Amino acid sequence: MENAVDALHMAASVLIFVLALTISINAFGQARQTADMLVSYNDREYSYTYVEENKDSSGNVLTERLVGLDSIIPSIYKAYRENYKIVFENSESVLDNNEGLYKKRNNETGEYEPVFQIDLENESLAGEEQKLEFLMAIIYGDKIDNFDSVSDRVRNNSGISLNNNGLYDKINNRNRKFKEDIGIYYQEEAGGVGEDVPEANKTEKRVITYTLI
Repeated sequence: MENAVDALHMAASVLIFVLALTISINAFGQARQTADMLVSYNDREYSYTYVEENKDSSGNVLTERLVGLDSIIPSIYKAYRENYKIVFENSESVLDNNEGLYKKRNNETGEYEPVFQIDLENESLAGEEQKLEFLMAIIYGDKIDNFDSVSDRVRNNSGISLNNNGLYDKINNRNRKFKEDIGIYYQEEAGGVGEDVPEANKTEKRVITYTLI
């Protein structure tokens, strides 16, 4: 009799375990569906609604538009939050020939040369906090708190010289407009190893190019 009772207890325990496992799997499945939905919404936001649809005279959709400071500043923050590269072309008159966005030491000559693009992947900045400080200094120059300390840390760690006059003032004071163009490439292909990397494992790099008009 006791064996029969024990057997019933064991059967009930197994049934409860199977039921709990089924509920857990179902819950994880719903959580994954929700996460996929959120990621999908996020992708649509940046891939589709970021660029307003413009068409040329033939009806072809263009991935470019004319923008000002109010669009450029948020785009620069994407270099920090996402895998973006920001390039300024034909902009020497705004960024100044001797300054650019910032200056970087040439390891061969020891001279500091102007840089006209932002790509955090290529800068050996120490941690997320310094990356954000770096971008803030590019945008606002010595108007940010502790600019001298930030400038010294970046120079010592990365060979980068920050400009006192930030991008905000340079563009705002001149009220210039830029043509914005968006593109995508694979980082591995740019590095010359793309052929050996499966398509699914390649890393997309988004590029926003601003050309002064």
